[in-house]
Amino acid sequence: MIDEKGPVLIEVNCRPCGATMDAEFLDRISGQHETDSILDSYLNPILFNEKRKEKYRLNAYGALKLFIVPNDIIARSSPMKNISPKLKSYYRFSLDLPEEDTFFMKTEDLNSSCGIVYMVHKDKASLQKDVDYLRSVEKHTFNLVLSEEKVGDYQLDGEKLINDLKKLIETTKNYGTGLLITDQFLDNVRIRQVSLDDLDNVNSEFDYVIVNLNRSLIQKRDELNVNIILNIFSNIKVGGIVFIPESSYKYFSSGRKGIEVLLKTLDLTIEVPPHGFNRGIIASREY
Repeated sequence: MIDEKGPVLIEVNCRPCGATMDAEFLDRISGQHETDSILDSYLNPILFNEKRKEKYRLNAYGALKLFIVPNDIIARSSPMKNISPKLKSYYRFSLDLPEEDTFFMKTEDLNSSCGIVYMVHKDKASLQKDVDYLRSVEKHTFNLVLSEEKVGDYQLDGEKLINDLKKLIETTKNYGTGLLITDQFLDNVRIRQVSLDDLDNVNSEFDYVIVNLNRSLIQKRDELNVNIILNIFSNIKVGGIVFIPESSYKYFSSGRKGIEVLLKTLDLTIEVPPHGFNRGIIASREY
């Protein structure tokens, strides 16, 4: 409006925060939200005015990570829906992927972002660590956010896989008690062997784990393969070692970089490979 003193802007669009932040999410951060305040101002004005006098405080820290689509793509799955729940500050993941083939345009503004991870944590440093991690995934391995499910023409050389696996077992035999999660079972080796389907029946913890998966990853959707990788490390002792040979990560759509990203999701530390383990990833569990 304009009066004798000049123009004055009057806010007429007062509303709760955007990005579909629900009441529970805001409650965990500040203990109240705008909807409560609006209702109290009409239904219980005395309480409303008393709350206005209270010192503002945070119960926890909250953040949203909206993903930026780097270019136009047709996505068939979202591995991020299985990655984000592993974050310490995870609250909720939201992504509109109604059909198997969904077009996403290159992000140009807020409305063309492709999804949101909602995060809340009492420790600000833990929250920031998760935000930085998601930014890194977005920048370096975006197909772990949205995947086009590009399938390679893989030819498995069974004899070579077995020979390479035997060499790896020989290299790792001095690390303690081992578990081999494998698609190829071997005779006359001193290590417990288990298929991916039988992994849930393993109740022990091991000093090291070898992941030898190839057929198990071929022709599966990326979001399912991500879930496979994330769920196979619960049997490693604190201080234990994970060995993932090239023969496993070469069949993972994101390759070596994608596997390393998932290991970091689980707070595993990437290590320098020992002598004799030239093409592969080694990681350790510190706690």
